[in-house]
Amino acid sequence: MIRIMPVRRPNAPKSSKKGRPARSRPRSKSASRAAAPDYKSLYEAAADGVLVFDAEGRYLHANPATSRLTGYSLKELQQMRIGDLTLPIQRGIAHAAFGELVRQDGPLKVDRVVRRKDGALIRVEVNAAATGNGTYVAVLRDVSNRTGPEAQLTAALEAYSTLVDLCNAAVISAGRDARVRSWNPGAQQLFGYTAAEAIGMPINELMHPSFREQHAKAFARHLQNGAPAPFHRILYGDAVRRDGRTVPVEVSLGVGRPGSDPFVTAVIRDTSEHHAVVERLNDTLQQLCFHVERMPLAYVVWDTDFRIVEWNPAAERVFGYSREEVLGRHPFDLIVPEDARTAVRQVWDELLSGETSSHSINPNVRKDGARLICEWFNTPLRDSSGHVRGVASMARDMTEHEAMESRIRDAQKLESLGVLAGGVAHDFNSALMVIMGNAALLRSSKGLPPRALAHIELIEDAGSRASLLIKHLLAYARTGRHNPQPTDLNAIVQSSLAFVQSSLGKNYPVDLQLAGELDLIRADRGQVEQVLLNLCLNAMQAMPKGGTITIATRKAVLSGAEAARCVPYDARPGRYAELIVADTGGGMDETTQAKIFDPFFTTKPEGHGLGLAAVLGILRQHHGAARVESQVGKGTRMHIYFPVQS
Repeated sequence: MIRIMPVRRPNAPKSSKKGRPARSRPRSKSASRAAAPDYKSLYEAAADGVLVFDAEGRYLHANPATSRLTGYSLKELQQMRIGDLTLPIQRGIAHAAFGELVRQDGPLKVDRVVRRKDGALIRVEVNAAATGNGTYVAVLRDVSNRTGPEAQLTAALEAYSTLVDLCNAAVISAGRDARVRSWNPGAQQLFGYTAAEAIGMPINELMHPSFREQHAKAFARHLQNGAPAPFHRILYGDAVRRDGRTVPVEVSLGVGRPGSDPFVTAVIRDTSEHHAVVERLNDTLQQLCFHVERMPLAYVVWDTDFRIVEWNPAAERVFGYSREEVLGRHPFDLIVPEDARTAVRQVWDELLSGETSSHSINPNVRKDGARLICEWFNTPLRDSSGHVRGVASMARDMTEHEAMESRIRDAQKLESLGVLAGGVAHDFNSALMVIMGNAALLRSSKGLPPRALAHIELIEDAGSRASLLIKHLLAYARTGRHNPQPTDLNAIVQSSLAFVQSSLGKNYPVDLQLAGELDLIRADRGQVEQVLLNLCLNAMQAMPKGGTITIATRKAVLSGAEAARCVPYDARPGRYAELIVADTGGGMDETTQAKIFDPFFTTKPEGHGLGLAAVLGILRQHHGAARVESQVGKGTRMHIYFPVQS
């Protein structure tokens, strides 16, 4: 334990009334020289170290024993001052003892731990006194070999001081006067002050000006109420370096009470780099969250139990479930249909086993029960030790894409079929012309029996039907006659009405609902008439017991979504003149609706399946489109769109 005690001077002269030592009778110079001992020789030959220092604590002189004790030369010692030889934790105490020595002008006796130049620690007993001429002398005696509780305490103090010196954080202590008592190398590195500059400095000067008043109150409160256990409080704030730069710091604070003199010890760490890392991580996290929240792909994160832990807005749009509805739930209860679970389990097991990222296309189901086709991209998530802690997935709704690819394949198939039909129609038409020509020559022959004329009529009737079939094939193949002219759709419908009505018969009255005024279309009049007739005949066949057929026209503007529901599949949004033919027949299911424009597809035993195929071919030539509305038992409405002249 450190001891500070006054030491009485032996045989001290009595003081005068004015407080000065009483003078003895003067002695002769020769007597004085004879009686005076050789102090210089004693000083130089002394076994104990002797240090002379001034009132500011600067070392002025030292004997050889001091150099042997400390390892520093006289010249090196003269560059040092009080506290530089002691441990950092004892420097504040050394300065306090020196201040007491100066104030009392009397001798002191203390124990100190001195750090030699080579780093070794030795325990010394220090006896210090004033010389009377503004200087002071201290005698240093090596007491390292002493044993007992004091030696053990000194050893513990040395170990603690070494630990403080090696600590890369700043370790600072201060007493009731709120001034720095100890200052380790870490504090010098953080704040820029040397120990000599910092010891005795008000600790408030290390704080940011905006925090100093609050810090002073907190410091006093900690001294009064602080628990003796060290570092039980952690604070954050801004400190100020010697160069004026502000540094964010983390302070671990503890209050000690050796005897009745409490002091605060703080371990201070520079958190600049930590703050920079946190800011970078925060920026990265914000950017990631921004992209995840706005990305068009569904983003889902699963834990190792295959439970949902992340669900972005795109996932809500694709699958119909909100984030609150899915968190913590298993996908088999939400979006994976029964027929896909075996394949999904296999992919999941591969991901948990540490396999690399996987890609798959799976059927899924929405909240409303609609089936989806989704493309999934999955990758394992690993912790710092490399263990799989979950899986991140991104999904893209491929339903429309798959449907579009199917439509393209169908269109390519039908296009090839159209080329074939055109070739067959031309060749068949050439052969038919020979048949019909020869039938006409036979009919012109004289003297033919009635039986022969009947056979010729059968040949001509079959030829007429074959000619109509050829026209349909050529219309589908888009290789027939095409002479577009600006025309009014209402005028075509009105001029064709009589012929259409005669073709339908009296059991199928026509309800005509024409728009007041339509924009002109550029169309082949004969082909538009054929479209109208084919649609009406198709409506008649859907009502074998008779019924009303509605023919209507109107202006129409197709949006992108509406154009996508039309055939052909390359229909464009824009302004159209619309022709509607509706019946009250049995209607069609979705499977039948998807095939009605295919050539040779028919649901009637006597049909050839080319009527609506021909309509589609004519619409392609006119850059038009068609859309069917039908429900089983509720009839059918055919919507035909002809683009208007711009």
